[in-house]
Amino acid sequence: MKKIFLTLGVAVVFLMTMTSCGPTTEDAIAKNDEIVADQKAMLKLEDDLISAITEDGDIDVIEDAYDEYVDFLEKTLKEYEDMEAFDDNDTFRKAMIALLTEFTDVAKNEYRDLIDIWSKDAEDLTEQDFDDWDNLIEDIDDKEGEANDAFLDAQKDFAAEYNFELVGD
Repeated sequence: MKKIFLTLGVAVVFLMTMTSCGPTTEDAIAKNDEIVADQKAMLKLEDDLISAITEDGDIDVIEDAYDEYVDFLEKTLKEYEDMEAFDDNDTFRKAMIALLTEFTDVAKNEYRDLIDIWSKDAEDLTEQDFDDWDNLIEDIDDKEGEANDAFLDAQKDFAAEYNFELVGD
């Protein structure tokens, strides 16, 4: 009888140990904060690029801002791709990868095309360039908006799964 209780006791302790090895709420909050910090850094660099285009206008400043933005996107995307899964579902890290992937694609395509139009001499601009500019702006808003909405949905699910509340700044 003692052996049965001893075996049962060892099994209970083992199961409790195994179930408590997963990420805690505090771990999830720390992971959320890490991911959000990278998201904010990404958005700041994008804002810097937009400001370089709309406020400064100097092509060298624009190209520098563009290069810094793309470098950050590529480096950060690689970090998240190489990062270990946070938990079995790994949905929030994967959502960040999807966000970075979409923003990288937009940077290398739509933003690159905007900069190419911007760099033309004023006398070389055509009506098509102005139409393309408007379409590119709309594409950027649509693609990034959709990607960001999916990211925010994943973040809300992550917070609900780990029982913490999201608070904005």
